[in-house]
Amino acid sequence: MDEAKFLKRKVRSGNLDVHPTEKALVVNYDVEALILGELGDPMLGDRKECQKIIRLKSLNADTNVALLAKEVMEKCSLIHGSKLREVEQLIYYLQTRRTNDEVEDVGIQLSRPASSHATNTERNVDIERAIISNIDSYIELMYEEIPGKIRGSSLILQLARVPDNLLELTKNESLLSALARVLREDWRRSIELSTNIVYIFFCFSTYSQFHSIVLEYRIGSLCMDIIDFELGRYDQWKEDMEKRRRHFESTTGLSLFPTEIGNNLDKKAIVGDEIWNADGPLDFEVKRRSVELTSSATDVDVNKMKEDIEKSRKKFKSLTRKQEQLLRVAFYLLLNIAENTEVERKMRKKNVIGMLIKTLDRSNTDLLILVVTFLKKLSIFRENKDLMADLNVIEKLPRLLHNSNSDLIQSTLKLSFNLSFDTKLRSKMIRVGLLPKLVTLLIQSEIKNKTTILGLLYHLSMDDKVKSMFTYTDCIPMVTDMILVSNDNQIKPELTALCINLAANKRNAQLMVENNILQGLIRRAFRTQDPLVMKMIRNISQHDCTKESFIEFVGDFATALTQSESQDFVLEIVGVLGNLTLPDLDYSQILRRCNLIPWIRNNLVPGKAQDDLVLEVVIFLGTAAYDEMCARLLCKADILLSLVELLRAKQEDDEIVLQIIYVFYQIAKHDSTRDYLIRETGNAPGYLIDLMHDKNPMIRKVCDACLDVIALCDEDWAARIKVEKFRSHNQQWLEMVESITLDPTNHLMPDEDDSLPPFASGDLLKHTMLFPTSNAALFNADDVDVVAKSLSDASENPSRPVSRYTRDLDEMGELTAARSRSRLSIGSGIEDLCVSKMKCNEFNASHVLI
Repeated sequence: MDEAKFLKRKVRSGNLDVHPTEKALVVNYDVEALILGELGDPMLGDRKECQKIIRLKSLNADTNVALLAKEVMEKCSLIHGSKLREVEQLIYYLQTRRTNDEVEDVGIQLSRPASSHATNTERNVDIERAIISNIDSYIELMYEEIPGKIRGSSLILQLARVPDNLLELTKNESLLSALARVLREDWRRSIELSTNIVYIFFCFSTYSQFHSIVLEYRIGSLCMDIIDFELGRYDQWKEDMEKRRRHFESTTGLSLFPTEIGNNLDKKAIVGDEIWNADGPLDFEVKRRSVELTSSATDVDVNKMKEDIEKSRKKFKSLTRKQEQLLRVAFYLLLNIAENTEVERKMRKKNVIGMLIKTLDRSNTDLLILVVTFLKKLSIFRENKDLMADLNVIEKLPRLLHNSNSDLIQSTLKLSFNLSFDTKLRSKMIRVGLLPKLVTLLIQSEIKNKTTILGLLYHLSMDDKVKSMFTYTDCIPMVTDMILVSNDNQIKPELTALCINLAANKRNAQLMVENNILQGLIRRAFRTQDPLVMKMIRNISQHDCTKESFIEFVGDFATALTQSESQDFVLEIVGVLGNLTLPDLDYSQILRRCNLIPWIRNNLVPGKAQDDLVLEVVIFLGTAAYDEMCARLLCKADILLSLVELLRAKQEDDEIVLQIIYVFYQIAKHDSTRDYLIRETGNAPGYLIDLMHDKNPMIRKVCDACLDVIALCDEDWAARIKVEKFRSHNQQWLEMVESITLDPTNHLMPDEDDSLPPFASGDLLKHTMLFPTSNAALFNADDVDVVAKSLSDASENPSRPVSRYTRDLDEMGELTAARSRSRLSIGSGIEDLCVSKMKCNEFNASHVLI
């Protein structure tokens, strides 16, 4: 040492932490001392781990965290300047930590001291700092009695909470074996010991590379056993407290309730956990009913029983807090290792979902957030979702949403959103009253991310019965205002999807056109060219009570057809125009002034436009053709020829075919355009005759109505139409007659003079334009009633045939009751039809208006 000339001291700052019991920061740092020789080379060195505690005596609920953090950084040179944000977070944690938060640091002793010796021991543990080099001595403590094991596990936990120590701890097999053995053997004997050891393995579970260690020692299975046991023990504790309560009330005639609830809540409804876990002291009042046993207890006895039950409640609260800390650490560990789907499947077999749902009855907010997060993760699998439904998880959600903690509310909303994909669970959500609560949460400003609420409301609005319930909430004006005031060019899709669903309801649509809301929506849609907002407007326009509100905007809609570059936006605009079946609209002027004829003809070319747009254009033509002036304009522009070509190309698309023949029907109604349909369209009635045999019943009905009009006005086509209707309604009989006629073994051959008329032999339909004879022969329709009506009765506008954008096809027959206009149709039966050839010659098809 004679050569030693210099001494070098170096300080290295370590990690920051909070004090477990006091409002103080703990700064860990290392001091390294080196003795240097003459040449500056180190000759001897030592390293010591130190700790500095910064007590924040002035910290309270009103303290400015940012200023206090800067002050701490200025006065403590051991904290590097880059850790300012971390210091702020730690101070904020201390500021919001509850007074009973000593259980958060599970390395500290949680049991109440039994003697002064125990008190001193615990104080030593509080100030004792674990050192990684002393790990062997900590392992030896795990072989002592319970107090020694608790102390040893606490010291090991201090090391495990430092991420840099985890890798070295995993290499110590004796340490891991000792911890797993003690947990397996002694977890029933001490909650503190179980919490410490589970917390140690939880530190390993926070990193995926250490999951194999947790699984190797079967800690997950042990945690599930611990959770199951603790939940059962809690039920027993609660049952004991309820027995004490019933005995007290039956003896004294007094009822219990927490002081903090005041007079705002129904005291009779405050039972169970809400009484025993309340922060305030108990209060007592005389029961509403008379109690005869009251006089048997003196005031002294009553006061003594009050003290006893208050002591029991405090003990229950203390045990519950310790137990909930253990449950929280155990559930957190299971959540971490559940990233492996095979491990998650094993947990489900051991009823982890049942344990989680049972824990939802607790009142500890931190525990509830963790449990709900775990359930949300599990709910993405159908098997787990079904099991949650069987365990009535929906019934437990309203209580969680009434909690004041925003994190718990957000987690609960995400869980509800996952569950809302199930139709039955959505119905349950409505029954338990979630809809009004969700609308209320949408208003609250403290709920930052409202996308989940909008998505959940969208799922609920998918049911037609639920759509009407939104009318009785503040949701309609709220969501429309959100669309109008949004500054983004692209509104949240969840918001517009919800509005689209709600607009499909008549009463909701009425609310959406009040107070100039419709004008704002249309202005917004045109400014942003948003097809979803326009789809919402389109749904509003489909109701009879709202169509009048669109008259002033028809010109803008028509102009946008040729000016907008967004095809999706144009599609929705055409849908709006197709919905406006208003007799006051002059569509001929609209088509002329906006020069829409070339645009219409261009979009009717087969293969040039998308089928959705083609269908909407045809629907629009059916609406416009109700106006006779517009019908003449369409004929003059040869639009009907384009429709015939489109009919040939799209004969497999039932919806396009249905709407095209509806346009033909509208054209046939007008005297000035009927002849054009019959003679100038390339045999359009022939196509209608072929479509009489279509498999789609709605197409057959509209064809019958259109052919009825043509038969009443054109004698040439009337005979052929009568024949076709006869064949359509008597196909089986005709086939039987033909088979008898062609059978050479039949000895009942008719005389030559008694041969069947030409229209009964089937020659007329051997060659058709759209269907082969075989298809027509296979058609077998119902009989029709024959009731004569004059054509003048058909002056009113018929209802539009339904499509996939309005209703199901099977509702076609009900549309006339919902609209103000009627539609021509065939009846349903032929009375007293004889099979003789003379009767066949006398058959004459008639028509009926419905």
